[in-house]
Amino acid sequence: MDLSPSNFVLLFLAILTARPTAMSQPDLSGWNRLVRQMEHAPWVSDLERMEPGCVLGMFEPRLNPERFKTRSAWADGLTAQLEALPLAEHHADRALQVLLADGMRAFSLVQTAADRHRAEVEAAFEADGLPREWGLLPMALTGWDGAYYGPGRRAGPWAMDLVSALSHQLEIRRGWDERHVMEKMTPAAVAQARQATAAFPGDPMKQVLAFVRGVQAAQRFDVEQVDAELLEWLHLLRVLLQTDRNFDRDNAHSLWLMRDQQWSTVSCPESSFFHFSLLDVSPAVLRALKEENPWYTSDSVAFNPLRPAMLTPQGATGWVPLDALPCGRSPDRNVPRPVVRHQVQPGEVLGTIARDYRVRIDEIIAHNGLSGDLIRVGQWLEIPGGLPGPKQETLPKASSDPAGPAADSNTPWVWHTVQPGESYWSISTQYPQATMESLLRMNDIAPEALRPGMKVRIPPP
Repeated sequence: MDLSPSNFVLLFLAILTARPTAMSQPDLSGWNRLVRQMEHAPWVSDLERMEPGCVLGMFEPRLNPERFKTRSAWADGLTAQLEALPLAEHHADRALQVLLADGMRAFSLVQTAADRHRAEVEAAFEADGLPREWGLLPMALTGWDGAYYGPGRRAGPWAMDLVSALSHQLEIRRGWDERHVMEKMTPAAVAQARQATAAFPGDPMKQVLAFVRGVQAAQRFDVEQVDAELLEWLHLLRVLLQTDRNFDRDNAHSLWLMRDQQWSTVSCPESSFFHFSLLDVSPAVLRALKEENPWYTSDSVAFNPLRPAMLTPQGATGWVPLDALPCGRSPDRNVPRPVVRHQVQPGEVLGTIARDYRVRIDEIIAHNGLSGDLIRVGQWLEIPGGLPGPKQETLPKASSDPAGPAADSNTPWVWHTVQPGESYWSISTQYPQATMESLLRMNDIAPEALRPGMKVRIPPP
C-alpha cells in the first residue's frame, strides 16, 4: 500500500484511536432521522420544482410482479440469512412501518437519493465480478447521502471509516476528503467488498458485516448475542432489499441529470483559494453549496485537478447565482466566527451533531475545549460556523419528577404509562401527534429497556 506522508500519519493515528464497531451503522430510528432530514435538502426542492410530487408526493405501495427486479443468488442468500435472525417479524414490521409512514416518505427519499449514482455504482460492482446488490448498501447506511459525515468520523455515502479509506488510498487531509468524491469512493467500495468476499466466501451476511464493521467484528459475530442496534439495522437492510425489488416506482435519474445541467461552476485563479464564510449569500444557499460540494471539508477551499471548480446553483433552481468567488481573501482573525449554541439531546453524539450543522467533529472539540468525543445529555456546545437546518428541532428538557407531572400549559409533553407488550412503535400508533422517532428523541430509555409501568413522554396534542 503506497501512502503519501500525510496519509501515513493519518492512518497511524486512525489505527491508534479506531473503534471498528462503534457507531458503524445506524439503528432504525437513527436511519429514519437521517433520511427524513433530507426532506429539507436543496436537491429535494429542485426536483420538486421540475416535477411536483416526484419526491414528496403521497404514495402507496405498488406491486407489479412483471416489473420485479431480477436478483442475484448472492442477494437471495443474504435475504435468507437475514430472515433467520432473531425477532424477524417484529423488526421487519417496524422497518416497514418507517418506510411506509407519511405516504412512503422515507422510501421515496432514499430511493430518489440513490437514483443519482446508483446505476454507475452497480455497474462498477458487476464489472468487478461482484453482485450489483452491493450498490444498495449506501441506502441502508446513510440514505445514500453523498455529504454524510457522522459518528466514528465515517464519511461519504458508504459511511467508510478513516482506516479503511486510507488503506484504499483515498486522499484525506485538512479541507479535503475523497470519501465524498463518487469517482474515487466507488472503486474503494468495490475493493472493500472484494476483500470482504474473499474473507467470507459463501457467507453474504458476514461479507456485509466485514464491509461495515471490519473483518474481526464479522468473525466474532454471534447470532445469539447480536447487539440491539445491529439487529435493527440488519432487519432494515432485509426490508430494503425486499421493497427495492418488489415496489414499483419511477426512476428519478433523468431528473437528476436535468438538475445537474442547471448548476454551473466557478473557480479561482491557479494557486488561489477562497473561504465559504466570506460568500455573500443566505444561510440556505451556503448550506446548499456545502452539501453539493462535500469534498471540501473546511471553511478554506483550495481547488485541485480533481475538483478544479465549485458547483454553484443557478437562478433556474430558485437560488441567486454567484458571479464570482472571494478569491485570495481570508477572514479577519479579529472578528470571531459566528457560532450556534446546541444543547445535547438523548441519543446524540458528536458525529450526529457535526453532521447536522455541516461542520467537522474536530472543530467542535477544539472550540469547546473537549478532551475527546464524550459528551452528556443536556450539555451546551458552541458550534463554530454551524449551519442549522431549516427545521432544527428544540426538544423539551427532561422533568426532574420521575412520576411525571400531569399535563398542563407549562408542560411540553404528556405522559404514557407503558403496558405489557408495548413498544415505542405501538405507543406511537395510539397518539396521532406522535411518531416513533419523536418518542425516541424525547425519552432516554432504550427501546429494549422499556418495561410495563414505566412512564414515557408523548408530544402534546
